[in-house]
Amino acid sequence: MTRKAIVDVDFKWKNVVIGADIDAVEFAHDNRFFLIKNRQPYHHSYEDVEATWAEKSYELYNLGLIPFVDKISNIRVVPEEKLIKVVTQRNSFIVQYEKLQLFDTVNVVGATLQRNIEHYRVIDWFDCKGLYDLDFDELTTEDKFVSKIKLFKTLRIDGDQKYLDLLCESFLTEDELKSFDYSDTMARFKITDLLQRRLGKEIAMAPWKRDVYPVYTCL
Repeated sequence: MTRKAIVDVDFKWKNVVIGADIDAVEFAHDNRFFLIKNRQPYHHSYEDVEATWAEKSYELYNLGLIPFVDKISNIRVVPEEKLIKVVTQRNSFIVQYEKLQLFDTVNVVGATLQRNIEHYRVIDWFDCKGLYDLDFDELTTEDKFVSKIKLFKTLRIDGDQKYLDLLCESFLTEDELKSFDYSDTMARFKITDLLQRRLGKEIAMAPWKRDVYPVYTCL
């Protein structure tokens, strides 16, 4: 007869949610379950969903249902023992659970979801020069490449000021993501052309960063 190894656990939780996006946060919040955030959320700070995500995350934190404040490096699930090993930047912890709700598998080992990547949501961020006092803060197109442009007050200058930076949203396939035709350089050309036609002047822009978020379909 083989004896099961005795594992010292740091936490014993009845219900645990693993995930980071609004669906996981809302589910944990509405059911008062513990939440383990396995990554940064796949939305940016200028989306409408950010306010709801932040509010419900804060409420979960105040209830003690988001105990890992350090950035999580990886998570290992051992279903047969009902254990989760959480590794943060500074420490590691063992969680014993009864039920696990899995919303995402990034940085997660030992648990899977039946899904495929359908396409990628791409956010290109640009620093701008001479962009201010506009009568709009958003432009949309009918294309998947640069489908939306969002303008916001720059954070590169301190204080209450008028200057704007922008981001654009695209939906790309894996092949398109690798193609220069859909790069941040080509996005910049398309945006400057749209703004020039709208404003009647050229806008100087420089790419800051590109965020790439997979969009899944369940099998």
